[in-house]
Amino acid sequence: MMGTFGKKLGAGWRRFEDGWFGAVDARVYALLRIAFAIVALLNLIDLWPHRAMFFSDAGMIDGAAMMAEENGQLRFSVFNDLDSPGAVTWVFVIAALAMVCLGLGIWSRVMIILVFVWQLSYTYRAFPVIHGWDILLRIQAFILLFSPLGPSLMALLKRGAGGAIRRSESLVPRYGLILIQIQLAVVYWQTLWLKEVDGSWRNGEFISYFMLSVYSRFPSIAWARWEMASALLTYGTLIIELALPLLLWNRRTRWLGFAAGFALHFGILVTSKIWLFSLVVLVPYLAFLDGKDLDRLAARFRGKAKSASSELL
Repeated sequence: MMGTFGKKLGAGWRRFEDGWFGAVDARVYALLRIAFAIVALLNLIDLWPHRAMFFSDAGMIDGAAMMAEENGQLRFSVFNDLDSPGAVTWVFVIAALAMVCLGLGIWSRVMIILVFVWQLSYTYRAFPVIHGWDILLRIQAFILLFSPLGPSLMALLKRGAGGAIRRSESLVPRYGLILIQIQLAVVYWQTLWLKEVDGSWRNGEFISYFMLSVYSRFPSIAWARWEMASALLTYGTLIIELALPLLLWNRRTRWLGFAAGFALHFGILVTSKIWLFSLVVLVPYLAFLDGKDLDRLAARFRGKAKSASSELL
């Protein structure tokens, strides 16, 4: 009996170990790193015009106000000491350079440390204007901090025999990808839970309210009369958010999950002013890919490139 229990325990441990630490293609981490660096840089660029207002003592909130807000216990932020407009500008420049280097794969481990310090610093310093996507970027940076980061961009694009993108020779543990996947599931399901108690989501009127708000790119009073369209889009959003993590975790339905997720966030991107939210949420989708997916995408890309070359000739 003990022998049977020991075998089951050993088998369970092996499944756990393979699930969290099994080998995956390092290129997946590289794509995730590059996508994160690009979106983090876009977020920094969005903050750039407001750097003195939000991050310096000459702006909206000075150090004394921050100290009072935190009851004398300031959280870690480089802006606690580098609080002049000039110093803040230099922090932005250094953070931007770190993101560029991170995307290229130059000293990736050092760069992700710098980027995480940036994410931690600006979200603590400018908390009155922080959005949900800023916190998501901070969590993604924290996970990447101790995850494999994959080959550099040059190594990723280096072409081997037949013009194929070279497959990384090294395999790395999957735990970082699993954590990113869990983060995405938590985002969708926690959001769904919070929406469940909101009357406008329950009665199907949320999309109408949103399209009439200041967050809409194309506000129109017509949405007050489009009850059916609002209900379909509102309830459709809830269904997609409920199903997306399950679709992405199942290999057979993964591409359906990608299609549904991209359609949802492309719609948000086009119709709302919170475009950064969609970009930040789409970054974790790359964590659901594997080496075989990348090989298929590369083969399809090469096929289209050859077809285009033949037509030109």
